[in-house]
Amino acid sequence: MPSKLRSVTIKLKLNMWEQIEVISQKKGETVSDTIRYLIARGLDERVYKENTELIAKIVKEQVEQAMKPYLGNILYEEQNPQRFMKPVDPRKLAICRRRIG
Repeated sequence: MPSKLRSVTIKLKLNMWEQIEVISQKKGETVSDTIRYLIARGLDERVYKENTELIAKIVKEQVEQAMKPYLGNILYEEQNPQRFMKPVDPRKLAICRRRIG
């Protein structure tokens, strides 16, 4: 049965190699198995981080949609402040009309 593993050659700094050897000895496995484990763990962490950002964005959108009925007026006022100005005094409005007309 052919192996599903592909042979790869890499060069490591001496201190990195020593750390990998120590880890493999503690786990009781080969250096190759340890390197495969560490690479897989690094890739999993990257995928986890990217998924976390996506999940956070989705949760934010869902919370905003759920809260919109309760905060609708408040959010609308913040986005459109000109729409909610104080009412104009009718006397001032009359003065403006006289000057224009």
